[in-house]
Amino acid sequence: MGAALLLTGFAVVLAILFNWILGELGLIGFDRRILLASVIVTVLVGFPIIVYALLIIRELNSSRRTLRQMTERLAWALDNAERANEAKSHFLANMSHELRTPLNAIIGFSDILRNERFGAVGDPRYREYAADINDSGVHLLGIINDILDLAKIDSGHASTTSETEFEVAAILESAERMVRLLAERGKIDFAVQPPESDIRLVGVERMVRQILVNVLSNAVKFTEPGGAVYLTTSLRNSGALVISVKDTGIGMTPEEIKIALTPFGQADSALSRKHQGTGLGLPLAKAMMELHGGRLLVRSAPGKGTSIILVFPPERVRAVDGEKAISQVS
Repeated sequence: MGAALLLTGFAVVLAILFNWILGELGLIGFDRRILLASVIVTVLVGFPIIVYALLIIRELNSSRRTLRQMTERLAWALDNAERANEAKSHFLANMSHELRTPLNAIIGFSDILRNERFGAVGDPRYREYAADINDSGVHLLGIINDILDLAKIDSGHASTTSETEFEVAAILESAERMVRLLAERGKIDFAVQPPESDIRLVGVERMVRQILVNVLSNAVKFTEPGGAVYLTTSLRNSGALVISVKDTGIGMTPEEIKIALTPFGQADSALSRKHQGTGLGLPLAKAMMELHGGRLLVRSAPGKGTSIILVFPPERVRAVDGEKAISQVS
């Protein structure tokens, strides 16, 4: 209020001075009435405007202080979240390494018992138990490897520095062999269409194989008996390689797709609850695709199956002679 009164007084002085100057110039007759009118008009008009302006300025200053405090808090929270995420990634990586060593021993020794490499073990139930131990160990080791790979990618320690150039047809054949038995057990029609021409891909071969195995095994796992899973390949005019995996399974809603692409997330459907899993298959495949500069796209609808589309960028696609492949297929 003090500031408003001071500014209003300053405005009154300016109004009187302005009218006096006009009077001296002969433009108006400056007298007591003009002086009184200038004061009244300036006070009645200027004072509310000045008060309102000061209130707005005070609110803006208050909002700016609040915004600055919120920005500082958000920066602090973001820094803590990044530190916690890095600590989590390091913990997972360290724990995975610690667990893999004894697991390898369990798998190795159970395999010896299972196959009776040093002689008969007697009761056949021992072989069955050894087989169960071996299968469980292999399954657990696969989970730990997935967690370790995801932790490395999440912490920024994974890279494609060990990339090589390999045949797409060979990597597709390798992934097909690894998943075909699962499809046969589920009585699912399984077909893989290799590329129409000789194409090579530049990347980490192990990661690309794991991407394909994860996507194909997921498709088979969530397809009911009598259904089908098909893999097709094509080249875009841009030179990008597209690998599509389509199934006739249960499908997903947009909300379930988001969950499925989240680490450890699993869509809550009747069929998905019948299968074991950590929910790392698609998130790990997506992370590995992004590490190669590619994309993993999901198109799905409940009851209409799911299509997983893997898009490798043109700079990673090569012809047999080493030149960049030029597509004849749109």
